[in-house]
Amino acid sequence: MEKSTIWTNDSLPGIELLSASYTTFEFSKHWHDELAIGLIEAGAEGLYYRGNNVVIPENQIVAINPSEIHTGFAATSTGWRYRMFYFDLEMLAKQFSDHDVSLDPIVTRPVIDDPLLFNQLHQLHLSLELTSFDLTKQSLLASALDRLFTHHSTLKSIDSSRAIDMFGAYTARDYIIDNWHENLTLEQLEEVTGKTKFQIIRSFKAQFGVTPHQFMLLVKTRKAKQLLAEGKSCVDISLACGFYDQSHLSRNFKRVFGVTPMNYSPRSP
Repeated sequence: MEKSTIWTNDSLPGIELLSASYTTFEFSKHWHDELAIGLIEAGAEGLYYRGNNVVIPENQIVAINPSEIHTGFAATSTGWRYRMFYFDLEMLAKQFSDHDVSLDPIVTRPVIDDPLLFNQLHQLHLSLELTSFDLTKQSLLASALDRLFTHHSTLKSIDSSRAIDMFGAYTARDYIIDNWHENLTLEQLEEVTGKTKFQIIRSFKAQFGVTPHQFMLLVKTRKAKQLLAEGKSCVDISLACGFYDQSHLSRNFKRVFGVTPMNYSPRSP
Protein backbone atom coordinates (compact mmCIF):
# COMPACT_ATOMS: atom_id res chain seq x y z
CA MET A 1 0.00 0.00 0.00
CA GLU A 2 1.27 3.45 -0.93
CA LYS A 3 1.25 5.89 1.96
CA SER A 4 3.31 8.83 3.13
CA THR A 5 3.30 11.51 5.82
CA ILE A 6 5.43 14.66 5.98
CA TRP A 7 5.70 16.81 9.09
CA THR A 8 7.94 19.06 11.17
CA ASN A 9 8.46 19.28 14.93
CA ASP A 10 8.37 22.76 16.45
CA SER A 11 10.94 21.89 19.12
CA LEU A 12 13.61 21.17 16.47
CA PRO A 13 13.08 23.63 13.61
CA GLY A 14 14.99 23.12 10.39
CA ILE A 15 14.18 19.42 10.06
CA GLU A 16 11.47 18.08 7.77
CA LEU A 17 10.44 14.47 8.30
CA LEU A 18 8.90 11.85 6.02
CA SER A 19 7.52 8.43 6.86
CA ALA A 20 6.46 6.47 3.80
CA SER A 21 5.79 3.10 2.23
CA TYR A 22 5.88 2.68 -1.55
CA THR A 23 5.37 -0.33 -3.82
CA THR A 24 5.00 0.96 -7.38
CA PHE A 25 5.57 4.69 -6.93
CA GLU A 26 8.70 6.20 -8.52
CA PHE A 27 10.27 9.59 -7.88
CA SER A 28 11.27 11.47 -11.01
CA LYS A 29 14.63 13.21 -11.19
CA HIS A 30 14.84 15.89 -8.50
CA TRP A 31 17.10 17.38 -5.86
CA HIS A 32 16.86 18.68 -2.29
CA ASP A 33 18.29 21.91 -0.95
CA GLU A 34 18.69 20.06 2.35
CA LEU A 35 20.89 17.13 3.38
CA ALA A 36 18.61 14.09 2.94
CA ILE A 37 19.23 11.13 5.23
CA GLY A 38 16.91 8.10 5.19
CA LEU A 39 16.42 4.80 7.01
CA ILE A 40 15.22 1.76 5.07
CA GLU A 41 12.98 -0.07 7.53
CA ALA A 42 11.79 -2.80 5.14
CA GLY A 43 12.35 -3.85 1.54
CA ALA A 44 14.89 -1.98 -0.58
CA GLU A 45 15.00 1.37 -2.34
CA GLY A 46 16.73 2.00 -5.66
CA LEU A 47 18.32 5.28 -6.70
CA TYR A 48 19.72 6.64 -9.89
CA TYR A 49 22.52 8.74 -8.43
CA ARG A 50 25.72 10.14 -9.95
CA GLY A 51 25.20 8.11 -13.11
CA ASN A 52 24.66 4.76 -11.42
CA ASN A 53 21.79 2.68 -10.09
CA VAL A 54 22.26 2.14 -6.37
CA VAL A 55 20.30 -0.21 -4.10
CA ILE A 56 19.80 0.55 -0.40
CA PRO A 57 18.60 -2.58 1.44
CA GLU A 58 16.76 -2.97 4.72
CA ASN A 59 18.47 -1.62 7.85
CA GLN A 60 20.83 0.61 5.88
CA ILE A 61 20.99 4.37 5.47
CA VAL A 62 20.55 6.39 2.30
CA ALA A 63 22.43 9.70 2.15
CA ILE A 64 21.85 12.34 -0.54
CA ASN A 65 23.92 15.50 -0.46
CA PRO A 66 22.30 18.89 -1.11
CA SER A 67 21.60 19.74 -4.77
CA GLU A 68 22.45 16.21 -5.99
CA ILE A 69 20.00 15.10 -8.69
CA HIS A 70 18.57 11.63 -8.08
CA THR A 71 15.50 9.42 -8.43
CA GLY A 72 13.84 6.88 -6.12
CA PHE A 73 12.11 3.59 -6.93
CA ALA A 74 11.31 0.15 -5.53
CA ALA A 75 14.25 -2.25 -5.78
CA THR A 76 12.09 -5.26 -4.82
CA SER A 77 8.63 -6.44 -5.84
CA THR A 78 7.32 -5.56 -2.36
CA GLY A 79 8.65 -2.00 -2.47
CA TRP A 80 10.21 -0.25 0.50
CA ARG A 81 9.27 1.40 3.78
CA TYR A 82 11.45 4.17 5.09
CA ARG A 83 11.88 7.27 7.22
CA MET A 84 13.60 10.40 5.91
CA PHE A 85 15.22 13.46 7.45
CA TYR A 86 15.71 16.65 5.45
CA PHE A 87 18.26 18.68 7.41
CA ASP A 88 18.27 22.39 6.61
CA LEU A 89 21.84 23.63 6.13
CA GLU A 90 21.36 26.67 8.36
CA MET A 91 20.11 24.40 11.14
CA LEU A 92 23.18 22.19 10.77
CA ALA A 93 25.47 25.21 10.92
CA LYS A 94 23.80 26.36 14.15
CA GLN A 95 24.30 22.92 15.68
CA PHE A 96 28.06 23.40 15.37
CA SER A 97 28.26 27.18 15.76
CA ASP A 98 30.35 26.86 18.93
CA HIS A 99 33.05 24.79 17.18
CA ASP A 100 36.05 26.00 15.27
CA VAL A 101 35.18 23.98 12.17
CA SER A 102 33.86 24.74 8.72
CA LEU A 103 30.83 22.48 8.43
CA ASP A 104 30.57 21.06 4.94
CA PRO A 105 27.73 18.52 4.99
CA ILE A 106 29.18 16.30 2.28
CA VAL A 107 28.51 12.64 3.03
CA THR A 108 31.03 10.43 1.30
CA ARG A 109 28.72 7.65 0.05
CA PRO A 110 25.01 7.21 -0.74
CA VAL A 111 24.69 3.92 1.17
CA ILE A 112 25.81 3.76 4.80
CA ASP A 113 26.01 0.46 6.68
CA ASP A 114 26.29 1.61 10.31
CA PRO A 115 23.94 -0.16 12.77
CA LEU A 116 24.71 2.28 15.61
CA LEU A 117 23.97 5.34 13.48
CA PHE A 118 20.85 3.66 12.08
CA ASN A 119 19.57 3.07 15.61
CA GLN A 120 20.39 6.64 16.70
CA LEU A 121 18.57 8.11 13.71
CA HIS A 122 15.62 5.75 14.12
CA GLN A 123 15.19 6.76 17.76
CA LEU A 124 15.47 10.43 16.76
CA HIS A 125 12.83 10.07 14.06
CA LEU A 126 10.44 8.36 16.49
CA SER A 127 11.08 11.01 19.13
CA LEU A 128 9.98 13.65 16.61
CA GLU A 129 6.84 11.67 15.80
CA LEU A 130 5.81 10.72 19.33
CA THR A 131 5.69 12.82 22.50
CA SER A 132 9.24 13.16 23.83
CA PHE A 133 11.22 15.38 26.19
CA ASP A 134 13.31 18.20 24.72
CA LEU A 135 16.48 16.70 26.21
CA THR A 136 15.70 13.40 24.47
CA LYS A 137 15.25 15.00 21.05
CA GLN A 138 18.24 17.31 21.40
CA SER A 139 20.56 14.56 22.66
CA LEU A 140 19.55 12.11 19.95
CA LEU A 141 20.08 14.79 17.29
CA ALA A 142 23.51 15.75 18.62
CA SER A 143 24.63 12.11 18.95
CA ALA A 144 23.45 11.18 15.45
CA LEU A 145 25.02 14.22 13.78
CA ASP A 146 28.27 13.67 15.67
CA ARG A 147 28.56 10.10 14.35
CA LEU A 148 27.30 10.94 10.85
CA PHE A 149 29.78 13.74 10.23
CA THR A 150 32.71 12.21 12.10
CA HIS A 151 32.49 8.78 10.45
CA HIS A 152 30.77 9.30 7.11
CA SER A 153 31.61 12.75 5.74
CA THR A 154 34.51 14.86 4.59
CA LEU A 155 34.58 16.44 8.04
CA LYS A 156 37.00 14.42 10.16
CA SER A 157 36.15 15.70 13.62
CA ILE A 158 33.36 17.86 15.02
CA ASP A 159 34.93 18.32 18.42
CA SER A 160 38.66 18.79 18.76
CA SER A 161 38.49 17.82 22.44
CA ARG A 162 37.36 14.22 22.77
CA ALA A 163 38.75 13.79 26.29
CA ILE A 164 36.34 12.55 28.96
CA ASP A 165 35.41 15.28 31.43
CA MET A 166 34.46 13.58 34.70
CA PHE A 167 33.66 16.82 36.51
CA GLY A 168 31.31 17.90 33.75
CA ALA A 169 29.61 14.50 33.74
CA TYR A 170 29.01 14.59 37.50
CA THR A 171 27.84 18.20 37.32
CA ALA A 172 25.30 17.28 34.64
CA ARG A 173 24.18 14.24 36.63
CA ASP A 174 23.64 16.26 39.80
CA TYR A 175 21.74 18.93 37.88
CA ILE A 176 19.41 16.30 36.41
CA ILE A 177 18.80 14.77 39.85
CA ASP A 178 18.07 18.18 41.38
CA ASN A 179 15.72 19.18 38.54
CA TRP A 180 14.25 15.78 37.64
CA HIS A 181 10.67 17.11 37.49
CA GLU A 182 11.48 19.60 34.70
CA ASN A 183 11.61 19.24 30.92
CA LEU A 184 15.37 19.81 30.78
CA THR A 185 17.34 20.87 27.72
CA LEU A 186 20.88 20.39 26.48
CA GLU A 187 21.34 24.16 26.62
CA GLN A 188 20.81 24.03 30.39
CA LEU A 189 23.43 21.30 30.76
CA GLU A 190 25.83 23.28 28.58
CA GLU A 191 25.33 26.30 30.81
CA VAL A 192 25.93 24.52 34.12
CA THR A 193 28.93 22.49 32.88
CA GLY A 194 30.56 25.00 30.53
CA LYS A 195 31.00 22.20 27.98
CA THR A 196 29.61 21.64 24.49
CA LYS A 197 26.66 19.33 23.88
CA PHE A 198 28.97 16.79 22.26
CA GLN A 199 31.41 16.81 25.19
CA ILE A 200 28.55 16.43 27.69
CA ILE A 201 26.96 13.46 25.94
CA ARG A 202 30.29 11.73 25.31
CA SER A 203 31.59 12.23 28.87
CA PHE A 204 28.27 11.35 30.53
CA LYS A 205 27.96 8.07 28.64
CA ALA A 206 31.58 7.15 29.27
CA GLN A 207 31.21 7.80 32.99
CA PHE A 208 27.72 6.39 33.67
CA GLY A 209 26.98 4.06 30.75
CA VAL A 210 23.90 6.02 29.61
CA THR A 211 23.32 9.36 27.93
CA PRO A 212 21.94 12.35 29.86
CA HIS A 213 18.44 11.92 28.40
CA GLN A 214 18.41 8.21 29.25
CA PHE A 215 19.47 9.03 32.80
CA MET A 216 16.75 11.68 33.09
CA LEU A 217 14.12 9.15 31.99
CA LEU A 218 15.42 6.63 34.54
CA VAL A 219 15.16 9.22 37.32
CA LYS A 220 11.65 10.26 36.26
CA THR A 221 10.35 6.70 35.98
CA ARG A 222 11.86 5.71 39.33
CA LYS A 223 10.10 8.70 40.92
CA ALA A 224 6.90 7.63 39.17
CA LYS A 225 7.26 4.12 40.60
CA GLN A 226 7.74 5.57 44.07
CA LEU A 227 4.60 7.69 43.74
CA LEU A 228 2.61 4.70 42.47
CA ALA A 229 3.64 2.79 45.60
CA GLU A 230 2.32 5.71 47.64
CA GLY A 231 -1.07 5.36 45.96
CA LYS A 232 -0.92 8.41 43.69
CA SER A 233 -2.98 8.40 40.46
CA CYS A 234 -1.41 8.25 37.00
CA VAL A 235 -2.74 11.73 36.25
CA ASP A 236 -1.08 13.20 39.33
CA ILE A 237 2.13 11.28 38.67
CA SER A 238 2.31 12.50 35.07
CA LEU A 239 2.09 16.09 36.28
CA ALA A 240 4.48 15.62 39.20
CA CYS A 241 7.16 13.95 37.10
CA GLY A 242 6.88 16.33 34.17
CA PHE A 243 5.50 13.88 31.63
CA TYR A 244 3.32 15.40 28.92
CA ASP A 245 0.39 13.05 29.56
CA GLN A 246 -0.48 9.57 30.79
CA SER A 247 0.49 7.88 27.52
CA HIS A 248 3.93 9.53 27.70
CA LEU A 249 4.33 8.25 31.26
CA SER A 250 3.06 4.79 30.34
CA ARG A 251 5.35 4.37 27.34
CA ASN A 252 8.49 5.30 29.26
CA PHE A 253 7.50 3.40 32.42
CA LYS A 254 7.00 0.18 30.47
CA ARG A 255 10.32 0.66 28.68
CA VAL A 256 12.10 0.64 32.05
CA PHE A 257 10.03 -1.75 34.18
CA GLY A 258 8.38 -4.00 31.59
CA VAL A 259 4.83 -3.17 32.68
CA THR A 260 2.58 -0.12 32.38
CA PRO A 261 1.80 1.97 35.47
CA MET A 262 -1.75 0.59 35.40
CA ASN A 263 -0.38 -2.96 35.72
CA TYR A 264 2.21 -2.17 38.34
CA SER A 265 1.50 -3.24 41.91
CA PRO A 266 3.98 -2.80 44.78
CA ARG A 267 2.25 -5.61 46.67
CA SER A 268 3.19 -9.28 46.39
CA PRO A 269 1.00 -11.28 43.94
